[in-house]
Amino acid sequence: MYEQYDFYKIHKKFPVSKIQIKPLYNKVDKNEVLYMLMNFDKEAWMPVTLDKNYFLTDGQHRLELARQFGMEFIDVVIDNKN
Repeated sequence: MYEQYDFYKIHKKFPVSKIQIKPLYNKVDKNEVLYMLMNFDKEAWMPVTLDKNYFLTDGQHRLELARQFGMEFIDVVIDNKN
């Protein structure tokens, strides 16, 4: 999906520890994370989106779920246009 745009760069196995969050912008609803955990579907899993400085712009619930699973790496899409 993202391959058609040159301002997106896809990274497979990006280190979760390098992802920065803005707490007021990336609020996490624990009930949403629990719902995702209870209804996990790997076919529906999408990469999270970061800006060029590795700040999370979309996917705070997926990132939190990955952290709860103990994942060290996650697929990301970096938006280089901003």
